[in-house]
Amino acid sequence: MNSFLIDSHAHIYLDQFSDSLDSVIKKSHDNRVEKILMPNINIDTIKPMLQISRKYENICYPMLGLHPCYLTENYESEINKIFKYLNATIVAVGEIGIDLFRSRENYKDQVKAMEMQCEIALDNNLPIVIHTRNSIDETIEIVQRYSKRNLTGVFHCFVGSYNQAKKIIDLGFKLGIGGILTFKNSDLRNIISKINLEDILLETDSPYLSPEPNRGKINNPSNLIFIGKKLSQINSLPMDLVCQVTSQNAINLFDLPS
Repeated sequence: MNSFLIDSHAHIYLDQFSDSLDSVIKKSHDNRVEKILMPNINIDTIKPMLQISRKYENICYPMLGLHPCYLTENYESEINKIFKYLNATIVAVGEIGIDLFRSRENYKDQVKAMEMQCEIALDNNLPIVIHTRNSIDETIEIVQRYSKRNLTGVFHCFVGSYNQAKKIIDLGFKLGIGGILTFKNSDLRNIISKINLEDILLETDSPYLSPEPNRGKINNPSNLIFIGKKLSQINSLPMDLVCQVTSQNAINLFDLPS
């Protein structure tokens, strides 16, 4: 059994994992998860994230970005400070985007922060990892402005409509699919059943959004196996194929060693 999974979005540098990271990495490996990609949140999360990427080299890969929920008045200065850490180990610009669930008051600042970071991604030939809570249409509109400049990336934690999914894919972006796919009350499975495997990345968003049967508990990358199995079941595809294709998608997008 050579096929493996890649968790394309996990915040394993947060305090929830500080005492258990070795066992989390081992359990993930036991559940076929061989690589874990870490989106950044703000200036404070960079050092612990980079420390983990050094300790678990070729397993954990770091990104750089300022999450829209962590914008302060000095966000432009913070973005500049964050990207002083840019080096060859960084696989993406993320987590960036728009969050209209928490606040609409700073929408213009969120747009500007996203645009600043899209430009950095383009300048450094990196993909972007996009947060879109209550904001898929607004975020698609921003990404469309870069359509002739080969900006690529993933709409993380996708929970939109089929039409939104098609627009995202037509822009050359992937859909990040996580634990919500396993929820009994989720309509996501009906949409994902119509999407090609080549357009999907799998993710946990650890420590959030734990899939069934662990819903409500702290999520970790080993739970990616449940999301993969659900995708395999929905699309009537062998689990090995789900592993191979979604992992190759991540390897290609983030330029990871295969």
